[in-house]
Amino acid sequence: FDQVGGLDSYIDALKEMVFLPLVYPELFTRFSVQPPRGVLFYGPPGTGKTLVARALAAHASRYGGRKVSFYMRKGADVLSKWVGEAERQLRLLFEEAQRNAPAIIFFDEIDGLAPVRSSRQDQIHNSIVSTLLALMDGLDSRGQVVVIGATNRPDALDGALRRPGRFDRELLFPLPGLQARRSILDIHTRKWSERPSAQLLDELAGLCVGYCGADLKAVCAEAALHAVRRRYPQIYASEDKLLVEPASVRV
Repeated sequence: FDQVGGLDSYIDALKEMVFLPLVYPELFTRFSVQPPRGVLFYGPPGTGKTLVARALAAHASRYGGRKVSFYMRKGADVLSKWVGEAERQLRLLFEEAQRNAPAIIFFDEIDGLAPVRSSRQDQIHNSIVSTLLALMDGLDSRGQVVVIGATNRPDALDGALRRPGRFDRELLFPLPGLQARRSILDIHTRKWSERPSAQLLDELAGLCVGYCGADLKAVCAEAALHAVRRRYPQIYASEDKLLVEPASVRV
């Protein structure tokens, strides 16, 4: 989680929501409370939804001395040209997660897998949505399996998925504020041999209003490439490998 900037409150909420029920189920058993079993990430592109899920996967492997399995699927990965194959893949995924519980299933771009059902849609897609609804909160308990979904378009997601019991919590990932932008810039320049001054990073964070985390990462990468172009312009005109000194490149 040290590679995620500006989302500390979300990380704490996720730890409480995901790891606490998986590692300490006895705390919830004492009060006969059903812990949250689903989380929906939504917000503009590039704000860190998939990044947080990847950090969660890395953190899950060593939390509390207990292994937590992690399964990641893109929305379109489950779809198939064969009738009934997508539903079978979903059932197999949940069955495997239950066998290896505690487990986390992450669906990236879930709106492509479970869009709003309507009479104008084909029956096959409606069947996939119905299967996912039943697996997430059907007659059979799914045990210690937490489902996380990420989408840029929550309005395109089927409404039945967004009720408690399926996606109990919804976390909005907004565009980063001033302090969050400063934190993200600090993370992406942390490993530079000559880091930019704190004053420059503060000024840059103030200028980058409306930038998402992915934009700020691209700014840092472009600054490094610009420094290379300025120091060694001849490498772009030569087809041979030239002798360069990386330490002499200064951003």
